[in-house]
Amino acid sequence: MLTKRLPKGYFQGAPDLAVEVIYPNNTFEELHQKIVEYFENNCRLVWVINPDKKSVLVYHKPQPDKLLQVADNLDGEDILPGFILPVTDLFMELNF
Repeated sequence: MLTKRLPKGYFQGAPDLAVEVIYPNNTFEELHQKIVEYFENNCRLVWVINPDKKSVLVYHKPQPDKLLQVADNLDGEDILPGFILPVTDLFMELNF
């Protein structure tokens, strides 16, 4: 049971996992800058979901490591141990 409350205000730093969804009004420059900032602040994993292409880019550094398509599985790696989601299920659930 959590007995200590988190301090009020903004969290300093970056999450271990960040998830971005690409929308039509996003520019490549904006998205790239966000990804760079995540890693500059010690984020360990970034998923970029592209609803139009039904794909997920997986980043461990500011350049993508993997491109996942609907036949692949999204893996939480050591950030979310045991988390595995078929990419096809992601797009069915989100109903883009």
